[in-house]
Amino acid sequence: MEKLVIKKDDALVTEIAIDKQVVSIGRDLESDLQLNDPSVSRNHATIRRIYTDLYIEDLGSTNGTQLNGRSITKHVLKSGDRLTIGTYLLEYLAEEDGDEELEKTVVIQPEVVAAARAKRSGQVRQLKPKHATLRFFRGPNKGSLEKIDRSLFTIGKPGENVAVIARRPQGFYLLHIGGSTFPRINDKEIDSSGGVQLQEGDVVEVGEYVAEISFAQQ
Repeated sequence: MEKLVIKKDDALVTEIAIDKQVVSIGRDLESDLQLNDPSVSRNHATIRRIYTDLYIEDLGSTNGTQLNGRSITKHVLKSGDRLTIGTYLLEYLAEEDGDEELEKTVVIQPEVVAAARAKRSGQVRQLKPKHATLRFFRGPNKGSLEKIDRSLFTIGKPGENVAVIARRPQGFYLLHIGGSTFPRINDKEIDSSGGVQLQEGDVVEVGEYVAEISFAQQ
């Protein structure tokens, strides 16, 4: 499995699987990985698969793209590479598929392989992210319903109080991104740099925005 682990200020934001031919990265809402920060260009970079290799390509962004501390235009990726895009750090990880490893070590016991696959499959289903919806009670979006259908969902105004809801394998997490006032969950200020997991019916407050989150199983 190939994935990107996204961090900001050394705190985990989210991680996404690289399961497409092209993964777009930028501030634009249509980006596969949306990084809503002024330091990120609207269409900043892409990760593109060419045969068996993955390439990072900067799209003429304002602040550029760095690979392991060096500015690049286009470069092949290897596991462990670290990309700097604006204020975000993206680490590329390529992990060998567990089924292949299992088959290498248990070739004479196919029933063990099948059992392990079934167990792992059940675990994956258990951790599979839910759909989430925000119902806004206060702020510019008052009365609206917003579906969270991407890895990062931004609440707030750039330059003021900003938070993101990050979709991770374990669920949805609220993280403070910017501003002097920290977000609140059920009227309690969050104090974790790694984010706080959201539960059904939690009321989220970010600056002038107040919304209730609800989930539905996929």
